[in-house]
Amino acid sequence: MKTKIFCISGTILLVWFIVVDINAAAQGNVPRISIQDLKKMMDAGKPVTIIDVQPKDVYKAGHIKGAISIPWKSQIALEDVFNLPTEKPVVTYCDCGPGEADSSDVASQLFQMGFDDEKVLGDPSIKGWKAAGYPMEKE
Repeated sequence: MKTKIFCISGTILLVWFIVVDINAAAQGNVPRISIQDLKKMMDAGKPVTIIDVQPKDVYKAGHIKGAISIPWKSQIALEDVFNLPTEKPVVTYCDCGPGEADSSDVASQLFQMGFDDEKVLGDPSIKGWKAAGYPMEKE
């Protein structure tokens, strides 16, 4: 009887941890990456998908070299991310300030869609990237 109660308790605890983890990601608690660490990843040739979540016209005016545009919206559709490789880390960024609300929201949505290694470019995000003179491109 004690073994049965222990197994049930363990299962309930495991489910609770999974739900807490999913809810934390969904609420924007996505890890941050500094501009310096992202630059190091790129310089080392490590695979990474960089997503600019700013409006398309802002993206076209100048974005991190190699970034793709997936403008923020309240519900990212499957067709928006269909071609993204799921085996590479994903870094999202915006120009929203210290909370990085839009890029954090997109990263959370990606997590809910099955991506499991996403980060948000931390403040000063794109402003800091530009100020450091790191590679940009225009469309």
